[in-house]
Amino acid sequence: MLAKSKIIIKNNQKGFAAVLATLLILGIASAVAGTLTLTTLAEQKITKNSAHSIQAYYASESGIEDSLYRVLKGKNYQATNSLSIGSSTALISISGGNDKVIRVNGEENNRFRDTQVNVKVSTAIISFYYGVQVGEGGLTMSNGSKITGNIYSNGPIRGANISSVTGDAWVANLPGSINQQSTVVSADFVFGKEGGQIDAAQSFIPSASDSMIKISLYLKKIGNPPNKTVRILTDNNNKPSKNLASSGAYGTLDTTQISQNNFDWIDVIMTTPPSLINGTKYWVVIDTAADSDNYLAWGDDTADAYGQGTGKYSPNWNASSPTWTNIGGDLAFKAWLGNTPNSLDSLAIGGNAHANTINNCSVAGDAYYQTITSSAVSGTSYPNSPDPTMENMPISDSNIADWKTEATAGGMIDGSYSASETASLGPKKIKGDLNVANGAELIITGTIYVTGNINVSNNAKIRLGANYGNLSGLILTDGTISISNNTVFSTNEAGAYLMMLSTKSGNAINLANNSNTVIFYASSGTVTISNNAVLKEVTAYQIDLANNAQVVYESGLASAKFSSGSGAGWAVHDWQEVP
Repeated sequence: MLAKSKIIIKNNQKGFAAVLATLLILGIASAVAGTLTLTTLAEQKITKNSAHSIQAYYASESGIEDSLYRVLKGKNYQATNSLSIGSSTALISISGGNDKVIRVNGEENNRFRDTQVNVKVSTAIISFYYGVQVGEGGLTMSNGSKITGNIYSNGPIRGANISSVTGDAWVANLPGSINQQSTVVSADFVFGKEGGQIDAAQSFIPSASDSMIKISLYLKKIGNPPNKTVRILTDNNNKPSKNLASSGAYGTLDTTQISQNNFDWIDVIMTTPPSLINGTKYWVVIDTAADSDNYLAWGDDTADAYGQGTGKYSPNWNASSPTWTNIGGDLAFKAWLGNTPNSLDSLAIGGNAHANTINNCSVAGDAYYQTITSSAVSGTSYPNSPDPTMENMPISDSNIADWKTEATAGGMIDGSYSASETASLGPKKIKGDLNVANGAELIITGTIYVTGNINVSNNAKIRLGANYGNLSGLILTDGTISISNNTVFSTNEAGAYLMMLSTKSGNAINLANNSNTVIFYASSGTVTISNNAVLKEVTAYQIDLANNAQVVYESGLASAKFSSGSGAGWAVHDWQEVP
């Protein structure tokens, strides 16, 4: 029996060893299989993440290419926008003036890639052209006067015998009157900085059915935020919908015209003026993105006294189900409704003509109009064309206020200042007149602000100091600027200019001089250019050209609206992926 028991125990031990060996082998096999499975899953996840990242990158690139096409070809674009590419999304931001930055955030399944392109105005590539811009006072051209280049006027253009424009001529309609407004400001509403206060909106109800050319907003900026898109949206149960009031019911808020120091009214021109309906609620919405260093403040009436609307904010107006929260007040705005048609009269036009009414003109190119009389068109006529919309002047009241502050910070001269020989001046505020005598030389070393008049006599010289390098400089006044014959203006390098600016209404600048390095600008008044004067750059509320006066534009306002003329185009300077 003992021997038999030993045999059974021995056999049991052998069986246990076999089972244990089998379990060990199975465990090792399972571990290897598990490791292989985890490795495979990890590799699959990495592959998927890589694929999503690549798709996000291509979405970003698609946004860049779409935006580049719009900028290079002069198409309408929105400063902030989004683009869907399959299941991916591209969030687009376009900022800057003559130096634009296009940045696009591509997203696919929570994977993000950013790309950025810088495009600048370049004389090497011609895509669209510079042109002269005139304000609501319009342009008057006497016998034999000539503009070499293009012109865009917010007011009427009146020519005379043998007066001509070699390029395109655009005449816009004037805005009508303020129909709705909230102008009381008791607080600042900050948005676009962080948290849920990113997009801001104000509702209003027009009391008439008419088109809206522009809307004015009372704003200040912190830092240097990029341009923003302003939309006019319909109402959705007492909050903004995601639908435009009509196609083109949006415009670009040019943030370079907003002050960092003071609130001021900034105009936003609609791409296509929407036709608003009496008694219907609409919303003006400023679309921003979170940036803790660069954002906006909107004047706020905390008493909520405007009875036809109120202010709201949202973290994202374009979300699938946007959340809107009451501000508890009204955001300052002015809604302009209606328009006054302008005309283009008695002018020889070397390019295309665009105006509500064209009278007694010869047009070498095409003509776009509602009414035409006694005119010859060599190209194609387009009756019933939409009236051109007005353009903002390139310099805002906020910009001018900031320049005055800059000059005043350099100290004040209490009384008139006269340069009789060679003198250096700036930055400085002159509480009186600035006089530059015959043959004297004034060297500008900083911004100069004059409260009185500026009188520059025959053969005087005004030049920028060496400290400016390749930058431009400025002299501004609240009075009249009078420039006599043979005054010489000079800068340090090609492409740098001296600007002489007057804020005076009525007769603001009188010019009897030929010059190629000075820009004359009258924000509210008239520039009068005497007989036979030849100038490079004049921008004003109103311009009067005497007999045989000429303006030959070599620099000015970049615009996509011109088909010919001296100017420049957009060139891509760098294209890169950014963190």
